[in-house]
Amino acid sequence: MADYKAEMSILDELIEENEFPIVFIGSGISKRFLRDFPNWNHLLEEFWDKIGLTNFYGHYNNLRDKIKSDNPKYEERELDHYSNIAIGEQLETGFNKAFNSGEIEIVGFSPKDAYKSKLSPFKVAIAKRFSNYTFREDMENEYDLFKKMLVKTQIILTTNYDEFIERSYNEESDYNIKKYIGQHGFFGETIGYAELYKLHGCTRSPNDIVITGGDYKYFDDNSILISAKIISMMMHSPIIFLGYSLTDVNVRRIIKDVARSLTSEEMEILERKLILVEWESGQQKLIEEIVNDKDLGCKLRVIKTDNFQSVFDKIRSVNQGIAPTEVRKYQHVIKKLIIDRGKQGTLDSVLLAPEEIGKLETSMQNRNIAVAIGDQKVIFQMPNIIQYSLDYISDKDELSNEIRLKFAANQGGKDRFPVHKILNEDLINNSSLHPTEKEKLIRRAPKYSDFNYHYGKINKSSVFEPTNKDVSSIINSDMKRAKVFETLSYHITELNEDELKEFLVRELEDLETKGEIRMTTELRRLILLYDIIKNKGSNP
Repeated sequence: MADYKAEMSILDELIEENEFPIVFIGSGISKRFLRDFPNWNHLLEEFWDKIGLTNFYGHYNNLRDKIKSDNPKYEERELDHYSNIAIGEQLETGFNKAFNSGEIEIVGFSPKDAYKSKLSPFKVAIAKRFSNYTFREDMENEYDLFKKMLVKTQIILTTNYDEFIERSYNEESDYNIKKYIGQHGFFGETIGYAELYKLHGCTRSPNDIVITGGDYKYFDDNSILISAKIISMMMHSPIIFLGYSLTDVNVRRIIKDVARSLTSEEMEILERKLILVEWESGQQKLIEEIVNDKDLGCKLRVIKTDNFQSVFDKIRSVNQGIAPTEVRKYQHVIKKLIIDRGKQGTLDSVLLAPEEIGKLETSMQNRNIAVAIGDQKVIFQMPNIIQYSLDYISDKDELSNEIRLKFAANQGGKDRFPVHKILNEDLINNSSLHPTEKEKLIRRAPKYSDFNYHYGKINKSSVFEPTNKDVSSIINSDMKRAKVFETLSYHITELNEDELKEFLVRELEDLETKGEIRMTTELRRLILLYDIIKNKGSNP
């Protein structure tokens, strides 16, 4: 039974709560973006044909009828599920036999390789089938939002074999997602941020692919451990299913296992967090329902739509000021230093500025410490490089000169950042900076202002010849971002200042939205060159 919800939308609630979601991604997402991507039935039919068998659906129907006769209580979705598993079992036997007899070949994999590696040729062939893919046309805008959504997820779980998710994530983020294949990630301690769990295996590890009856039995035998891990993650974050249907047995099994393990109070918490986004062809609105599924033992909120672009856009709006990849990195470093080193003796205290966390493990490796995140003098408002640069370049000027000066004084001697609005000796000398900090800024001023020096550091091999020497032509090229930044820097004296400013603000806003706290050398150089051209004259 479905109750229609007329209050704040489900995804708007997610944004308001500002929590990174846990996202389950199914084959429907890969099928949405990739050409000729098979569903389960199509994959089995494809391999049925490969080994020279005929009448796939005739055989399938007979097998399904037998399973239904043996299990009269099975619902339609269960009959399809167990029929697919049974066909998979038969296909592995038939395919491997044909491969070993030389009737079928796998490029780069021989019967001798199968003997040495103990890999199933059938699973190797499946891995190769999903290793390469091509994108569907006219999906660029939605795909861009999909990638931005991915980097806002706390954890991703999938039953897909292909590497579309991790490749998309790593294209968008400078910090790669941590991937666990099969059940391996469930046996060890993990950080709980920016992690991908590939429950049914991956093309990188054919042996872990789950497709046959034996594979599913092994998976089910260990489902208690998997459910426990998922429950521990689910109770504190929204859970969104994308690319799955409510009829998907894999999804239902996960939800059912979780629901059986919870108290009534915990169930109420879970039901407020469960969101399933179902594809409905041509539906541009987000149609929301609350579904009470007695078989699952819980309620969940369902969105039916074909407008996934809107869904991705809403999810990517979650902004906690730092990306999950950064949380994972910092949690790992801090755990290693505090917990592991804490076992060795008494902890000392260290107050650490946020941007220094990446250097923490190296600089503190011989000390037992407890860490507080902040800054000793300006703990109330010390920006990172993205926040500082965005405030500066946008001319919002919400940060005080005191904070800007403190930020500048804390940068390394080789760091590039916009500084010329405050590079004034009177302003520096009248600030609350320590005398040594004042002296350092004044001493570095000539180098900050040396346009030719920084221009000379441009990597000429990264500069490409644009169609026209204007901002639009350069940024709309198909080149990688680093080459775009270097080309803009190379032609900076020929570019429209307002157009360049608009681009830089958009770029910085995008980095801030993603929760990044660092930027590339190429972007730093471009921003500094822009700053010299625009602001050097105001503070000679």
